[in-house]
Amino acid sequence: MRDHFRGYGEDPERYLAKTFTEVEGYNELVLISDIELHSHCEHHMAPFLGKAYVAYMPTNRVVGISKIARVVEIFARRLQTQETMTQQIADAITDSLKPAGVAVLIDAKHQCMTTRGVHHREVSTITTQFTGVFKTDRNLQQRFLDFVNRR
Repeated sequence: MRDHFRGYGEDPERYLAKTFTEVEGYNELVLISDIELHSHCEHHMAPFLGKAYVAYMPTNRVVGISKIARVVEIFARRLQTQETMTQQIADAITDSLKPAGVAVLIDAKHQCMTTRGVHHREVSTITTQFTGVFKTDRNLQQRFLDFVNRR
């Protein structure tokens, strides 16, 4: 159980603190896709498994790409609702990196749907969170979603 819930003992800000300023003016979309995750629903304590897609628009610094995956893992390794986890990932990146915007999409299958109750195995839940330019610029938001849908 310690491994499943180790996210409580980790601080995402610690991983996002080391950034790189030598980006030579790069100010376009940075997308980390297909980040595998497994978490546990706080309502049923049943696992849910899926993938996260996280993008941000840097202003004057970037973070190592593994750090974004680490942030997803930290929040996934807590009792969660998928909706809350999606928001927490976006908030952590926004607070630490101060980007022009963040986009997060999580697509997951919940065992509470497959092993109990309605027993629908192929049902997937998709949650999104958009901040900054991803919220205000529909073209940029669509660009993110197009990248995700290519997967």
